[in-house]
Amino acid sequence: MLTDLAVRLAAAGVAMWLVGAAVGAEGTALRRSEVVFMGPKDPEIYRAYGATMVSWGGHAWKNDPAAIADFVKKRVEPAHALGMRYCTGLAFRTAFARMIDFDENFMQSVTRDLDGNPITVPWLWDHKHKGHPAYWFCTNAPGYRKFLRDQTRRAVVGDPEGLHIDDYAGTSGCPGGCFCPYCMKAFTEYLKQHAKPEELKREGIDSLEGFDYATFLRAKGITAEQVRKKRWTVPLNGLYETFQIKASRDFVAEIKQYAEQLRGGPLLLSVNSSGTSAPSLVIAPVIDYFCGEVGHHASEEKVPNEPIFAYKMADALGKRVACTASGWDWAFVAEKHRPGLVRTWIAQSYAFGHSLMAPHRQWAYTKEKGTHWYQSQPGDYAYLYQFVRHNAELFDGYDAVESVAVLYSSPAFRRWKRGAMQACGWLAEHNVPFGMALAGDDWLDARLTPESLKRWKAVVVPEPTYLQGPQQEALAAAQDRLVAWPEKASDEAGVAAALQRLEELYPPQIRVTGAQNVLVVARAKTGEARAPAICHLLNRNYEAVGDDVVPQQGLQVELAADVFGGRKFSRATLYAPQAEPQTLKVRPTDRGVKVAVPRLGLWGVLRLD
Repeated sequence: MLTDLAVRLAAAGVAMWLVGAAVGAEGTALRRSEVVFMGPKDPEIYRAYGATMVSWGGHAWKNDPAAIADFVKKRVEPAHALGMRYCTGLAFRTAFARMIDFDENFMQSVTRDLDGNPITVPWLWDHKHKGHPAYWFCTNAPGYRKFLRDQTRRAVVGDPEGLHIDDYAGTSGCPGGCFCPYCMKAFTEYLKQHAKPEELKREGIDSLEGFDYATFLRAKGITAEQVRKKRWTVPLNGLYETFQIKASRDFVAEIKQYAEQLRGGPLLLSVNSSGTSAPSLVIAPVIDYFCGEVGHHASEEKVPNEPIFAYKMADALGKRVACTASGWDWAFVAEKHRPGLVRTWIAQSYAFGHSLMAPHRQWAYTKEKGTHWYQSQPGDYAYLYQFVRHNAELFDGYDAVESVAVLYSSPAFRRWKRGAMQACGWLAEHNVPFGMALAGDDWLDARLTPESLKRWKAVVVPEPTYLQGPQQEALAAAQDRLVAWPEKASDEAGVAAALQRLEELYPPQIRVTGAQNVLVVARAKTGEARAPAICHLLNRNYEAVGDDVVPQQGLQVELAADVFGGRKFSRATLYAPQAEPQTLKVRPTDRGVKVAVPRLGLWGVLRLD
């Protein structure tokens, strides 16, 4: 919660951004112990979960004083009265009905395929308004931008602390891309500034005067179906895709600036971005935190690794994550009734320094059912969030211990090479303290250098990297610390060789005996040598039958001294949900310490002093 001063100011109606320092003590948008709600809820629900913040908070549906005042009274003020931050929201894609009502010439703002046909939002196939389907409107169209600015004006009332944009990618995310007149004109101007003459000559383009990309493609025999299903085979697609993605990023930045001008103060900005793909990272410099859907693969009925990759990428970018699962995930949880599986997601998110938004009511989707909802009860999850809030000192200010790096190559991910994600999963499962080394390009503003690689004792390099120039040279200069990770996870010999090489460079520093499938996530306060060290113990022995993890008995956690920079520990305390803190036995070893854990349920937080 906020400080008492912040609560009093909120109750007095003082703009909460004035007390931002009270909630942002770590210098970032979200604290590690933040409890974030996806959308507004009743005050009793906030209290049940120990909520500190609302994201995806919406805005007044109508642009009239009474509707706006009602929104502030029923949505924003109740959260502020509890000392919470409230982030309103915009919808760049799903508000098609309101756009139809807003602009009588709305068809001029609809995205168009190569044949000029309107594009609709595939997952809103069951939605209609005034006889119209859910059109995918173009964020490069002046009429739609006017509508989105109108949304923004309604979103800044009531002194919100932040703004969330759902489907922020706008036009850049539509199947195959948009070929409306506005996109074609803007793309021609983009080519004039960014295309190399030799690139254009290879495609037979001698001049850009009067150039129209759609006409050019049709003349080459390219079809709308090819653009939609195999766009990577389409001439100039690389430039076109980059144009659309950066146009989206720049418009989001404009909206944030506009919102802050209207409000007269700073706003936190988040977008629905997973941060797990190359396009989803382009927005990173513009936002304060990621607040999007991350795939949790619920149908596999095991604790997923993909969210770990999202958390690690955010760490490398200096961002926080407040995520939810996908609509498909929530549909599975709703159909099979798997709250125990979701509890593993919550524990894992906080163990890695981020958070799964309180899953009180979540959007669910299947092709058969379309849009529907997963509704939980506070008894399903609230105690886990209360555990975090009651023990905030074990979370806030603690960063991941990282000794090994996994190379993230943006050029490789743009070619759908997912070796980095696979390597992250393996390292996490084997309790290797790791982070990400970022190699960027024109989409990601990060560069691999000899200096940036010095901090790592080993660097796992998923092949191929597609790096060139100075970044490849920096990698080559660190050859003595590189671990080649095979392109395909099915390459058992390649994986075995990588693991052997990694163990030579960085012998196991964290061991768990007496139990299988227990993750140990080491965290420490940077620059505070006397602060306690923290190890999250995650029990990933989930079984669908019974919808719960199997408790682990009599395990031992052995930590080498190097994990925490040579520090020595003599006391260990285990904190766990719905349990009193427990003092554990600590025994020194030749390499460090060994801690005896009599029993581990879902999750424990081990404090070392």
